[in-house]
This record gives sequence, structure tokens and C-alpha cells, in this order.
Amino acid sequence: MAVAGETTLSLSLNIILLKGLLLTFLLTYASFQDVKTRQIPDSLSVAITALGFIHFSPLFSLSGMLLTGIPYLVAAVISKGKLGGGDIKLMAACGFVLGPVGGTIQSIIGLTLVLFTAAGIGIKSGYQSAKQTSLPLAPFLSAGGLFAFIMLQL
Repeated sequence: MAVAGETTLSLSLNIILLKGLLLTFLLTYASFQDVKTRQIPDSLSVAITALGFIHFSPLFSLSGMLLTGIPYLVAAVISKGKLGGGDIKLMAACGFVLGPVGGTIQSIIGLTLVLFTAAGIGIKSGYQSAKQTSLPLAPFLSAGGLFAFIMLQL
């Protein structure tokens, strides 16, 4: 009986590792695309969402998608488009994978990193320079997402 339990645990760990590696690859690619082109291809958000079907739980995934994506949609409307649609879709997809708690952790960490970066620009170049600097969000949100994924596995 112990062998069956060990095999199941090993398979589960392998699936989690595979999911984490794929998420890392996709978020890294999204970050490079956002830095290079200031756009995140829809295909990346679709691929990240597909990862959510590994160990799928409808309530977990759908609530994560909504609770993570809707605040970014609201922010895009309030900011009159300063937040791009790719960022909204990326976060909704990550919420589908990470769930509501993981998506929230991702947002907090990613946006904190953006805030620190903007503060650093402000200190170095002045407030007006920081205010007018447009930063691609995907690298920061991706770092938050990877950190959240790891935290959820501990």
C-alpha cells in the first residue's frame, strides 16, 4: 500500500513541477514580449489559462480569474486605457491558474515591484520623469505570479 501512495505523491509532484515550469516559461515569454513590443499576445493568455486545467477545480479557477482580472479591467477603464488589455488578460489567465488567493498575492507582489521601480526612477530622475515613464507591467506581474505559485506549493 505504501508503494501506491508514494507513486501517487511522486506523480502529483511531477505534475506540479511541470505546471510550474510551463508557467515560468510562459510568463517569461510574456515579459520579454511586453518589454520588446509593449504587447502581450492573446495566445500567451490562452496558453496560461490552459495550465489551469491541470488539477482543475472550477470554483477555484473561475473565482481566481474573476477576482484577479476584474480589478485590472476596472483600473483600465478608470485610467482611460493606460493599462493595456494584454495585462488584463494576463492577470485573468494567471488568476485561473493560481486561484483567488494566488492571484491576489501575484497582484500585491507585482504592483509593489512596479511601485518600487517607479520610486527608484523618481529618486534618480525626478518625480515628473517617473510620472511620465511608461513601464511594461508583465515583467513585474510575472515575478509576482511565479512567487505566488511557489508560495502556494509550500
